[in-house]
Amino acid sequence: MQYRIIRSDLSCALSLALIIVFWHFAGRPVFINAPAVAPDHKLQSVSYAPFGKDQSPLNPKGLVISDQRIDADLSILSQRFHCIRTYSAIGLQDVPVYAEKYGLKMLLGAWVSADPVKTEEELHAAVALARRYPAVVQAVIVGNEALLRGEVTESELVGYIHQVKSELPGVPVTYADVWEFWLKHPRIAPATDFITIHILPYWEDNPVSIGNAVAHVQKIRDEISRKIPGKEILIGETGWPSEGRMRKGALPSLENQARFIRGFIQSAEHAHWRYNLIEAFDQPWKRDKEGAVGGYWGLYDQNRIDKHVLSGPVSNFPNWKILAALSVITALFTLWIGYRFSTMTWKRWTSFTVAGAIGAILIVLQGNQFFIISRDILEYVWAVIVLSQAVIIYQMALYAIATGDVPACGDVCKTLDFLRSRRWPGPKILPGILRLSVFVCALIALLSLLFDARYRSFNMYGFLIPAVSFMGFSWAGAGLKDTHDAVERLIALTLAAAALGVWINETPLNGQADVWVLDCLLLAWPLWRNNRDASLRPMRWVGILLLVVYAALAAMRYGLLDSETMGALCAVSPNVILCRFRSLLGVMMYYQMFGMSALILAILAVWRNGTRLSLVALAVCMCSFVFYNAGTGAVAFVAAGLVLAHRKLGTAP
Repeated sequence: MQYRIIRSDLSCALSLALIIVFWHFAGRPVFINAPAVAPDHKLQSVSYAPFGKDQSPLNPKGLVISDQRIDADLSILSQRFHCIRTYSAIGLQDVPVYAEKYGLKMLLGAWVSADPVKTEEELHAAVALARRYPAVVQAVIVGNEALLRGEVTESELVGYIHQVKSELPGVPVTYADVWEFWLKHPRIAPATDFITIHILPYWEDNPVSIGNAVAHVQKIRDEISRKIPGKEILIGETGWPSEGRMRKGALPSLENQARFIRGFIQSAEHAHWRYNLIEAFDQPWKRDKEGAVGGYWGLYDQNRIDKHVLSGPVSNFPNWKILAALSVITALFTLWIGYRFSTMTWKRWTSFTVAGAIGAILIVLQGNQFFIISRDILEYVWAVIVLSQAVIIYQMALYAIATGDVPACGDVCKTLDFLRSRRWPGPKILPGILRLSVFVCALIALLSLLFDARYRSFNMYGFLIPAVSFMGFSWAGAGLKDTHDAVERLIALTLAAAALGVWINETPLNGQADVWVLDCLLLAWPLWRNNRDASLRPMRWVGILLLVVYAALAAMRYGLLDSETMGALCAVSPNVILCRFRSLLGVMMYYQMFGMSALILAILAVWRNGTRLSLVALAVCMCSFVFYNAGTGAVAFVAAGLVLAHRKLGTAP
């Protein structure tokens, strides 16, 4: 007995040691090859927005920017920069006051939007500030990425620029946009005193990895200099995010942010470029529009704490000690299994120890990601669901390792039969419901990433535990008879096909996507193998119909919404029938009407258990996928799809 207790204690100690060693190496600060920026060396300019961690210009009602906030912020920035860039004049009238106090210059922005009244108010406010603080305002930037957003035409923008120039003789006036739009709109450059280009390697249509990012900036700047000769160039925005989803080979991290910023500063100052870094402080509100990555471009975090981007060693997990403690606590919750089954063989003890440590690390990694990316109640609910599934299956897997008993999770079709009966779930059906829940969540996340991935993160750690565990359960129970569940086979096919689509979209360079695709394939393989004799023929015509609907809608989107020809036509003749229809599509897309309609139809289909309602809901889901309502569309697609598959392939009456 004492020997078994000693072995249990040793296993526990080894598991905790593995966890601590992992987090120690993951969180250790690394030295950046690019030279650090000396504390007394002031840089040219940085983008500044005064919003706190709970403030957003997207919700201006009740938004108050205190003078104390601006004073404190500019006190910090004046120690490292000569100049700040702002993006709006209204509401920020006090910024020049404190800029003057701390000896800072300003690139004063006037926000240009599709609303001509608000735009005129911005222009008047910017002109008034430039006149009042001539020693502070170095230049006025009329509009930021307004052409990129499609909110104004080239002619309208030229008019706004000329208007400000006529009212501010002697003050340089420019416009700021992504570098391609200066080439697409050749009338803008002659209207400005200098050109302000944005070069963000992470956000390029073909994202640039960190190793080539600085060289990419130089290449683009040289190209603009050749194609728009005779104009001074200001790199108005460049930077790298410290958190967020990977795009092809471009990985956001604190280490990569420091590597890019230091490397860029070295190149820019050696070549005597004018530049402005984005940005001073992390802006959490940007996550609403740009996903998690939008909130993490700052040199300082949302609490105005230095992220050590400019100098010093950098850790991708500066809070690694807290994460290690959470992993240890998670692992300790498995002790009851180890001590209860202390007669395990050494082989089982080894597997139990390693699996316990890895599982605890993965759960905390996923929890940390959710802490970084979650913004609203729905995303926190999603985080709770995914983490709860991972924790429960983590315990089930360790129990299976300790006992050698493979848990009987139940096939999907029988679980759906039970749920359709609307009976209170007994203990025997709960594992089946858990298993179905994992597949549902994986499908929702996968379809969202397939059809609208740009701002979505990969929850790869949270699904890796269920994927590996279910694979192990299937492997250990390889001698069991096939379940002949066609619904499971359809889920497997959908998981594999959609995962392949994500992998193609993201390319193998995206390590986060690679892990996510592996998760999906591990989930799909047992479903496919254990139901090899089940036929999917009844769903063949449904699949063909949905593909045809999607192709037709995609052609309409590319022909109407994404067409530059249609955009130019509708700018001149907005009352043409096609342009009115185009505008209506844009409004419906913006307000998520396609996704909400699909969700309502899917709820009705689940309630009525109806085949026709399910088909209609799936067709509307194609609209939501085509018109960027992928989140709600994915939920509706999975719900309606399960009802239809159960009706056609399962045992439902």
